[in-house]
Amino acid sequence: MSKELVFVVEPDAGRVTIEISQVPAAMVDDLKEDLGSHINVNCGRPSSTPRRTLRVLPSDREISRRDTDGFSIWLYDLYHNSTVDGPGRRSVVKVSGCSIRCENCYSRDTHERADGRIISISEIVTEIVSKRDSHDGVTILGGEPFDQPESVAELVLTLRNHGIHITVYSGYTLEQLIARKHPAIDYILTHIDLLIDGPFISEMGNGAGEYRGSRNQRIISLQTDQA
Repeated sequence: MSKELVFVVEPDAGRVTIEISQVPAAMVDDLKEDLGSHINVNCGRPSSTPRRTLRVLPSDREISRRDTDGFSIWLYDLYHNSTVDGPGRRSVVKVSGCSIRCENCYSRDTHERADGRIISISEIVTEIVSKRDSHDGVTILGGEPFDQPESVAELVLTLRNHGIHITVYSGYTLEQLIARKHPAIDYILTHIDLLIDGPFISEMGNGAGEYRGSRNQRIISLQTDQA
């Protein structure tokens, strides 16, 4: 099994971002020692637990209508400055809960919805907009975003109103999503810029290319002429 190290060098910012695939833990430890101060920013292993700067809504057992009305979302993490989750430098909304649960998934910690927290979409957007001068767009991943279609549609609507570039990852294919004929899913697909689709297949991980975990996944442009 081949090992892959991709270095993204940003001389103006004094940063080096390393995307790692199939590399032994000892090699990663050596890199950390050689490079010194570091943070983890990749899509498989977020650098922190869900941000406590965002107000957590009432406990999960108390959520009923608010959980389903589309104005809040099950969030695992919100982080910034990712260069591996879509084009440019991204803010990333990582939702919790996944019905697909691909074998050998790198984000198993997001599979259980209850491992995240219910967060107001308005607070997520406020956080993202406050950082918009330092990012090129927002990526929504998980977990499985299309397990919460009403909430993700509301998030997409609000981000689109701010003119923000939106990328969404899904373990479903575009064809599967269209076949569901769900109004919220249809809205998402017609109002985002990029969809990266398909399940993660670990046997197809080598040579997947940028932004993807396995070769079967596609980067699909869904840009429209909408204002």
